[in-house]
Amino acid sequence: MRILGRRLSSLVLLLVSGVIIWRPYFAPAFSIPVIRFALMLHSFAAVALIVVIMVHIYAALWVKGTITAMVEGWVTRSWAKKHHPRWYREVRKTTEKETE
Repeated sequence: MRILGRRLSSLVLLLVSGVIIWRPYFAPAFSIPVIRFALMLHSFAAVALIVVIMVHIYAALWVKGTITAMVEGWVTRSWAKKHHPRWYREVRKTTEKETE
């Protein structure tokens, strides 16, 4: 829930600051200091979003097997055990119960 809240709040920040700095329609409704502050917030949030996306892509490419997992929808047992041991144990328990 926290991650969803952070993502949503960052998108709301970009949206609200974007509306404030949108010159033809909304800029006359706000004072110049508010527009400048919104522009700074918008810029920092955009740079942070770009950095997060770049790191996310790099991490997906760096960990061998991740792209295959996203594209094909499955992973090997050894990959799951190495990268997500708790999930591996849960799935293993579930499959053991089903086979009994």
